[in-house]
This record gives sequence, C-alpha cells and structure tokens, in this order.
Amino acid sequence: MKNLYIAAIIVAIVIVGVIAGIMLTRTPPSVTTTVSTTTITTVTTITTAPTTTTTTGPIVFYTWWATTGKVALNHLIPVFEQQTGITVQPYIVPGAGGTNAKYAILALIEAGKPPAAFQVHFGPEMISYVEAAPNRINSFVNMTPYAMEWDLFNNAVYEVLQAGAFNGTLLSIPVNVHRGALLYVNVQLLREYNLPFPYNFSTLVYDTVQLAKHGIHPWIIPGGDGGWDQFNLWEDIFLSLAGPQLYNEMMYGTIDLNNATVQKLINETNYWFLNFTSYDYPGWQSMTWTQGLTLLVQGKVAFQANGNWLTNYAYDFLNVTAYPPLPQYINNPNVTLIEAPFPGTQDYYALVIDSIGIPVGPQDQQALQFAHFWSSYQGQEIWTKWKAVTYYKNATDWFNTPAQWYDYQQLINDSSRPQDFVYQLSDGGVFDDVFAQIDSGLLTLQQIGPAGLSVWNSTLYSAMHEEEQQWLAAAKLGLGYLGFPGHPFANYYPPWVKDPSKYGLEQTS
Repeated sequence: MKNLYIAAIIVAIVIVGVIAGIMLTRTPPSVTTTVSTTTITTVTTITTAPTTTTTTGPIVFYTWWATTGKVALNHLIPVFEQQTGITVQPYIVPGAGGTNAKYAILALIEAGKPPAAFQVHFGPEMISYVEAAPNRINSFVNMTPYAMEWDLFNNAVYEVLQAGAFNGTLLSIPVNVHRGALLYVNVQLLREYNLPFPYNFSTLVYDTVQLAKHGIHPWIIPGGDGGWDQFNLWEDIFLSLAGPQLYNEMMYGTIDLNNATVQKLINETNYWFLNFTSYDYPGWQSMTWTQGLTLLVQGKVAFQANGNWLTNYAYDFLNVTAYPPLPQYINNPNVTLIEAPFPGTQDYYALVIDSIGIPVGPQDQQALQFAHFWSSYQGQEIWTKWKAVTYYKNATDWFNTPAQWYDYQQLINDSSRPQDFVYQLSDGGVFDDVFAQIDSGLLTLQQIGPAGLSVWNSTLYSAMHEEEQQWLAAAKLGLGYLGFPGHPFANYYPPWVKDPSKYGLEQTS
C-alpha cells in the first residue's frame, strides 16, 4: 500500500474518540486511519436537500480506498472542489473489501455521529448500517428521488440500480461498476510451458497441475486480507459449478443446504477450493492482494482470483496493462496480464458496485452535491477512467485499459439477460457480520486443510441462517429484497416476498 495522507488532527481526535467508545463491543483488526489535509472553504447549497441546516467546512468522506480508489479520488475531487467550492476530506481506513472500514462506519452510525458521507457497497451491506442506525432508515437520505431527478433511471444500466434498491428504495448512489468473479492470468507463463488458456474449469485444473510439475507455484491466494481473498476464490468456484440462481439464493440465505444437489455442489466447491489453495505461493499467509498481483506480474505465479480493481492497480502501480481474454492478446508475446471471467462464469456478470451513502445531518446538502457530481456523466468520465467502469449506457472508451472497456461492453450486452447477474458475496453481497464469519471460516479452512471441513460447513450453515434472519429483519423495515416492485434483481424474489405470512410478515404491495 502507498502511504496515505497525513491525518487532520482535529477531525481525527473527534472521530477516533467516538470509535474508541463504541468499539468496545467490536473486535476488528487494528488499523491505521488517516485523513487527507485540505483547505476549508465556504460551502454552497442545493434546494433539493432534505434538511435546511448547513455546516461549513470539509465533507469528511469515510472510505477504504488506499490504492486505486485513492488515485481516482485524486483526479475527481479537485474538479468537484473547483466547480463547487466544497472541500472533500477522505478519511481512509485501509483494508481489502472494506474489512476494517465497515467496523469504523458502523461504530459511528451506532453512536449517532456518522460521517457526512461514506463509501458503501450496493447490496445487503447497506442494510447493515440501517439496522445499526438510531433512526433506522430515517437516519439516511432516501436517494431514490435524487436518482430520478439526476436522470439515472433513464441513463444507467437498470440492473445496476436494482442491485442497490431495497423494495424500490435507494439508500446510496452508485459511483461505478466493478466486475467480480475474474481470474488474472500471467499468460507468458502459459506460453512458456505451451499450456492452453483456461477458458473452462477443467483446463484451469489441468494448467494448475502442469505448472506445478514444472516447479511453478500456480496460485496466489493471499491470507493477509483476513480471508477476503479466500472468499473470492470459493464463491467464484461455486458460481462456476452452481450457476447464478443458487448463488443469489446464497445472498438471501435462502439456499437449501440440506438439498442433496446443493450439498453435492457445496462439497465440490470445497474440494476444488482446497485443491487450488494447496498450490498457494509460499508465505501466502501474510500477503495482501496487491502483493499477490505483484508476484503474478513478475511471473512467479500464474493465477489469482479477484475483481477488476486488480486491473486498475496493475496500471496505476505496476505499470502493466491488463487485456481481455481475446486471441489477439492471449497470443501476443508482448502481453503479460490477462483479465478473464473465472472459468465457467463467462455467461454471468458478478456485480461489485461502489456507492456513496449520506446520513441525514447538517452536511447532507453538501454531500448530495458531491454525490450528484460523482454520478454525473462528467464525474463518471473522470472517475471510471481510473477505477472500474461506468454504468451509463452511452459511454465511450475513455478507460485506461482494454480490459475495462471489455468489462463495460459485457455489462451493456448482459443487460438483456437480467437472470445472469449476481451480486458478489464477498463485496457487499452479504451482511457485514456474515461477511466476517465467512472470511474467517475460509481462511481457517485453507490453513487447516481437509480436517477443517466439518467446522467450515457448520460455519456456512450458521452464516446462511444469519443472512436470512437479517433479511427478514430488513423486510420488517420495508427493505426485504433487492430491486423494484415487479422488477426484482436477477428476476428473483426471496420466498418471504411471495408468502410473507409464512415468515410472520404482513402482506404489502
């Protein structure tokens, strides 16, 4: 990780003091948090804000972007500040997938002292904050009317909006679309040993074995991110074997783990997870995803399962361009890094959507201006050039890498098949505490090996039960599924929407 900005002392003391008081009931890993220093300026307001009280001063924006996101913010924020006179102060809590920042944000929200704005994944993750907030849903700005006013319903890929809407209510505004369920491949290693590109799962297995026979460590699955990389690999294998509907049932916790077919798929997923992790690079336990990608680019490993933030990192920090899995790139001797859908998932699109949440408070007007600019076509062109891809349906190729443009084109093409979308479980697709359980469980499984299967299976059962219970709690708040009335995400309604009385819920429209 690159060094972060120096903390603004006054803000840090106030915010960290609140966290210290609340975190007594939580035990996240220890991290260093910093705030970038900025010049405080007078703030302008907008007439559509939900409150009339304003506070001058910087917008403190909580985020875990310490690498690629930080680079993209460094391009976006100065333009916004120049156009509005509003200062944005990122408060960075580093950790892959928000593994640390989520605890800090939850602590502040529980204390009734949330930041002016915060990074949050679309999907169930946002409900974790709603359930922690003193006034539940009323603690956050309802972004639905703003999304309509800003014309996102006409200009954005509809499945993207569905992935962050709860029974029609948007509680955050999307700022980009990442693609998950990807495999990063050092294609030069495959060429060197005359191995086929792993378009399908059986070829991936073959390549893994053959590389090992040549003395190459085929995989890097880092352990220094607390189990997040292990979660990425496990869910990608499961999506490849089981398909999108069962994957989305896992998002709701409604998957029937006692069904014989499902049990067989879980067992196969566990088997291949343990198989691939047995080929992990030595010292994986302390490595992070960025260190893993560095090894891959250097030719020390061949495969890494993750999302297309790796594409941005390779470009920003390793001076390497990622290319899509097309023959002209795979066969080009000058190309090293290929970004491809995880074998067997080519027909699906795993969404990972970053968004901005805005608590109701004295700075929500300024924060809304920030969200408006960020989600505008101009803001998207600045931001997604450096991070992920845009969700606008009429974008041009302004991206830094061919892999980004390929991911964008796939997003647009796949929008005709809503049933083939999933929301990636490891990046917002499950509630925060379930995310922590699965991360820990899979990291332990890799460390222990097959002897840990019974404990892992028990953890998975417990996690899925908790996931369902939290969705049922969300349903009581009117937030019981992803999507809009009549248009659920991935064309799937969880069973409590179809038969609410069975779950002790009232029938609603």
